Amino acid sequence: MKNLVVLISIIAFINTSLAKPIKGKVYVDENRNQQWDKGEKLLAGVLVSNGKDIVKTNDKGEYKISYIDGNQIFIIKPTQYISPMVDHRPQNYIPENAVGTGSYNFPLYTHNEPQDMTVAILGDTQVKYIDDVHHMSKLVTDELAGKDLGYVIPLGDITFDKSNLHEPLAESLGLIGAPVFYVMGNHDQDYNAEKISYRDNTFESSFGPSYYAFEFGTELAVVLNNIYPQENKGYKGKLDDDQFTFIENLLSQVKSNYSHVRIFMHMPLEQMEDKDRLIQLFDKYEHVMVATGHTHTQYQKYFDRAEQEPIHELVAGAVCGSWWSGPHDERGIPLAIMNDGTLKGYWLLNTSNETFQYKASGKPADYQMSITLPENNDWDTVFNSFEKEYIYANVFAGSENTKVEISFDGKNWQPMHKFEGMAPLVTKAYTLQQNGRYDSDKISKMWEPKDKSDHLWRIEIPADLEPGSYLIKVRAKEGKLGLDATGQSVLDWE
Repeated sequence: MKNLVVLISIIAFINTSLAKPIKGKVYVDENRNQQWDKGEKLLAGVLVSNGKDIVKTNDKGEYKISYIDGNQIFIIKPTQYISPMVDHRPQNYIPENAVGTGSYNFPLYTHNEPQDMTVAILGDTQVKYIDDVHHMSKLVTDELAGKDLGYVIPLGDITFDKSNLHEPLAESLGLIGAPVFYVMGNHDQDYNAEKISYRDNTFESSFGPSYYAFEFGTELAVVLNNIYPQENKGYKGKLDDDQFTFIENLLSQVKSNYSHVRIFMHMPLEQMEDKDRLIQLFDKYEHVMVATGHTHTQYQKYFDRAEQEPIHELVAGAVCGSWWSGPHDERGIPLAIMNDGTLKGYWLLNTSNETFQYKASGKPADYQMSITLPENNDWDTVFNSFEKEYIYANVFAGSENTKVEISFDGKNWQPMHKFEGMAPLVTKAYTLQQNGRYDSDKISKMWEPKDKSDHLWRIEIPADLEPGSYLIKVRAKEGKLGLDATGQSVLDWE
C-alpha cells in the first residue's frame, strides 16, 4: 500500500510538472535575430495553442498556456506574418528543448500575402529511397522553383515509413522558395512509438505539429491529422477529441468573414467515421474547400449543406503516382501512372477565381488528358487484342460535371459518355509488365490495377466511318473549376 501511495505521488508530480504553464511574447522580429529586442513591436490578439486550448496574446503581446503531454505548443500564424523558416518550413512551434524552460518568445516576420495567389497542392510524395527524392526533385521542385506561389502543401505520406528521408525531401521542396506547410499521413507514423498517442512524434520532430492552423491573406487554413492509430500498424480515418476541441476553440476566436476556409488532411473526407461532425463545425463559413490525398487516384466530390454552398473536396492524387513503380523514362523516373490513369503530378489552385489546374509532371501545362485509340500493328501486336470499337479520353481534372466532346473532322462535335471502368493507359502498361517486357530492368513492379477511373469518357467508333487516317480532337469543359482543355490524336482506321 505504501508503494502504491508513493507511485501515485510520483505520477501526480510528473503530471503537475507537465502541466506547468509556458509563457512568453509574440513579436515582430525586425532584425531577424530570433530574439526580442527592446523596441520591436509586440503583437496583441495572436492565437497560441497547445493542441487543444487556445489563448490570445494580450496588449503587451504576452501569452500563457499549459503544456499537454504528447502535444506541441504552436502559434496560429496571423495574416501578413510568418515564422522563421528552415527549408521554407515555418517554425511555428516551441522546440522540444525549450519546453522545459517554461518560457518561449515567438518571433514573426512581416510577409506579403495578396488575396490573389497560386497554391501548389501535392498528393502523396511517398519516397522510400533517396532515388525517389531525386525523382520528386525533377518532377516538382524543378518545375515550381522560382514560380510566384503563395505556399506549397504536401498532403501526407511524405515518405514510405522512412523518416531518414525527411531532411533531403524537405531540403528539395524548400528550394521552391515558397512556404511549405506539411500534412501528416498514415505512412508518416512512428509505429515503434512507446504509446499510440506518440505516433506523430517523429513527424513532429521534422515538420512541427501534426495538426495546426494558419491565416494566409484573406483565407483560413486548417491542417488536420485524420490518421487515428490502431494497434500494430492499423489506423482509421478519424479525428481525436483534442483536435475537435482545438477546431471548436479556433473557430470561436477567429473571424467569420474569410474569403475561403481550406481544410488540408491526408485521408479523404468520405473515408472518415466522423465526417459529418467535422463538416458541421464549419456551417457558418460560406466557402469551404477540402484537399486530401491517400488514394493514389484523384477525383472531386461535393458535400451538400443546408444553408451554405456545398463543400468542395479535391482528392489530389499522388506526386509519386503508383508508388514510383513501372519502367523508367530517359531521365530515370518511373512511369508510375496512377491507378485511375492519371499521369503523376500536382495541382495548382488559383485563389483569385477559385479554379484548379492539374499539372502532369514533365508535360506541358495544357496536357490535360490522355486519348486511347484502337491499334492494329504488324510487328508488336500486344495491343491488337484491346478494344477496337471505342475511343477513350481520360480527363485528369474531370468530374461528374465535365462536358467532354469529340470531333472526327474538326468541325462537327458529339458528346462522349462518362464510363466507369479501368483506365486503358494503366491496363496497357500492366499488360506489358505481365508479358515480361521489363524483366531485365531494375524497377519496382506495378501492382495489379483494380481501381476504376472517375474521370474516363468513351465513344463507340461510328460504324460508317470510312477507312483512313483521322486527326481526332477531344475537348473538355467545366466552368466551375476552370477546366477548358483540348487534346488530339491520330486514328488509323481500317
